[in-house]
Amino acid sequence: MSHPRLNNPRTYRAKQAEAARVRRLPKHGFRADRSVEALFCELREGWAQPWFQTGSPDVAFVSTTCGLNVWCCDGMFIWSDRCGATVTHPANDPSGAAARLNSMLAPQVSAAA
Repeated sequence: MSHPRLNNPRTYRAKQAEAARVRRLPKHGFRADRSVEALFCELREGWAQPWFQTGSPDVAFVSTTCGLNVWCCDGMFIWSDRCGATVTHPANDPSGAAARLNSMLAPQVSAAA
């Protein structure tokens, strides 16, 4: 005979309901994959040509043909600039992030030319 606390059907149902509630995304929660998809579309017109995108609702990234990887998590786009410093940009502004990436990767035109 098993212990009554181990085979309690109410406890089992409560644990199942909690597990289902935790896995479900909030109605208006942040979706990293959608932000990266918008950034991917914005990058098509500039210097940072997108090559690959993947991710989940929590973390996603886009890789470009020039070797730059842009991560998206916690509502921010994150990448490294030419000096190796970490750059962040809000994920709700993919066009602004694309403009910053394209200006960073544009060929440097010297004044003497």
